[in-house]
Amino acid sequence: MGSKKEITQFQLIFLLIHSQVGVGVVSLPFDVFIKAKGDSWISILLTGVIIQIAILLFGALIVRFPSKHLYGIAQSLFGNIIGKTIVILYSIYFIYFGSLVLENFSYILKAWMMPLTPKWLLLILMVVTAVYIVIGNLQLIARFFLLASVVLIGFIGFAAYALKDANLTFILPVGTSGVMPMIQGILPCFYAFQGFELLLITHSFVQSDKKGVIKAATIANIFVTFFYLFLTLTCLLFFSPEEFKLVPEPVLYLIKAFTFRIIERPDLLFTSMWIVLVATTLMTALYASSLGLSVAMNSNKIKKFVILTAALCFGLAMFLHGKYEITSKFMIYNQFLVFTFALGLPILFLLISIIFNKKERGDSG
Repeated sequence: MGSKKEITQFQLIFLLIHSQVGVGVVSLPFDVFIKAKGDSWISILLTGVIIQIAILLFGALIVRFPSKHLYGIAQSLFGNIIGKTIVILYSIYFIYFGSLVLENFSYILKAWMMPLTPKWLLLILMVVTAVYIVIGNLQLIARFFLLASVVLIGFIGFAAYALKDANLTFILPVGTSGVMPMIQGILPCFYAFQGFELLLITHSFVQSDKKGVIKAATIANIFVTFFYLFLTLTCLLFFSPEEFKLVPEPVLYLIKAFTFRIIERPDLLFTSMWIVLVATTLMTALYASSLGLSVAMNSNKIKKFVILTAALCFGLAMFLHGKYEITSKFMIYNQFLVFTFALGLPILFLLISIIFNKKERGDSG
């Protein structure tokens, strides 16, 4: 990974934002509402706080291994065999994540825009687009993400327009659902926030000191938290609790309720912008998984692994069928995987490095 693949601190912010904001944005308010009802927005705030604590812990690990990414840290702590096994498991984790992104993408697109288009064709178009960008280098990915951030403005604009019909009583009184539902609402939030662990994979490629890296990650987390908070609050204020139970993609239903003189179906325009966010999320999954496989195989050529991981994501996404199966089974598995790979293992790495005094200058302890 030479200098061509280095990114700036500013680019890192958008890289982390797009690694999180993606396919789950249209259904997040509904998924959290099922658990926390009118206090869903509190669950999102709590999730943002948890992610920020994780970022600070990641920062402590980064300070101990300033020039090594997550895969290099695993090998330094556990040796060649166990370390590479962990790296391969991480690659499988990101492949699984990418396949879920593709499956949700095809489901929503067929439900809202292209019901007669074959699923395999939709997936191929998305996969080819993602591979074309990822096969370049990290700097190219970061530049594309910066350009793609324009669609976030569209999301905020559409949601802000809906506030003219807001009803504050839908979320009052605050805290009526109780503490436990708020905590339970954190679980579905983690799918939408998934991707923050990319910080540990990209930090060694950033042209900044480690304080700058943590600052960039914090800015990205604050933006993502308030972005999701704004969308969720808007939906909560627009739909009554009885209506909310009937709209599994509330953000899309929200936009569909509007009609403009020059745009008859704004939900189609909104969905088109959402496709861009799906693509960026898939790109981060492909980059993280292919980088892991290249490290495990001691190869400096990441391109062939990008194609391999994209093919695996495509195959697994084709294997998954139906909204019910996704939400009831695979999403549950994904929540467990997020807690394990995005939170559990990095914290374990930090504890081991502290207990055994493992640092980059003296990996052998």
